[in-house]
Order: sequence, then C-alpha cells, then structure tokens
Amino acid sequence: MLYYGLIDEEHAYKCIKEVCDCLGYGRNENADKLLLETAKVETLLGKAKDSTPLKAGCGLCQFDPMPFEDVKKRSMKYRDKILKEMKIDIKLVKYEWLTYNPLLSFLFCRLKYKLIPEPIPRTTTERAKYWKRYYNSILGKGTVYHFLQVNA
Repeated sequence: MLYYGLIDEEHAYKCIKEVCDCLGYGRNENADKLLLETAKVETLLGKAKDSTPLKAGCGLCQFDPMPFEDVKKRSMKYRDKILKEMKIDIKLVKYEWLTYNPLLSFLFCRLKYKLIPEPIPRTTTERAKYWKRYYNSILGKGTVYHFLQVNA
C-alpha cells in the first residue's frame, strides 16, 4: 500500500521528472536522484505512513511547516516559470496540500534544495550528508546511515 497520493513508483518518477524539467537537474545533473533518495529516506517512497500528519512534516518528502513558508517566500523568483511550465502558482499552495500531492511535495523539496548554493554532490554517500545537513538538519532524527541503507 502507498500513501501521500502516490499511485505507484512510476508516478513518483514522473513527478520528479516534471519538477526537474522545470527547475533543473542541478550543476551535477543529479537533482532527480536526490529527490528520489529524499522520498525513500523520509517515507520509504510512500510506503511508510506518517503517524503525525501536518505536525512533524507532511507528504511524500515529509516537508516541515516552517521550512515550507520560508522556501515558498524565497522561491518567488521561480513563480512565473513554475506557473508557465507546470501550471502551479506556488504563491497559492497551502502547506497541507503537500500531504496527498506527490508533485507538490517533490516541487517544494526541489525548491528547498535549489536554494542551497552548494551543488548537489555526485555520490550517494555525499548526498546522504548533504540531505542530513540541509534537509533533515542536525535536530532531525534521520541519519546518514539510514539514508544509505534505504538508498542502497
């Protein structure tokens, strides 16, 4: 059984492609890998149900409320591009919509990573450290080891 509005794994790949086709794959051309890896570590790619929806994070990528507002505010420079290419007005998106919309979850995940000046690393091990530092944070329960386990 899958959660967060995900139909199947192919649905996740299509969402990731649409997001990265719009916002780019990063300097190392691997933003798509990082988005998939993030969803795997956060929710086992939709297989792990969140027991505290909207409190500790929501959606396929388990986005937190405070970073959502920050990312939304700092990503307005991409608003027109996203609106034109994806038909989504990020200014109107509400946090709780990420709960059952994988495309929005991946979109905001990509926007968060896009705001980081450091390029997405080339190796899975380095991306695990990058995820921990910039996405899960020092305070988050996730570990580099767990990231590597679920993305082996």
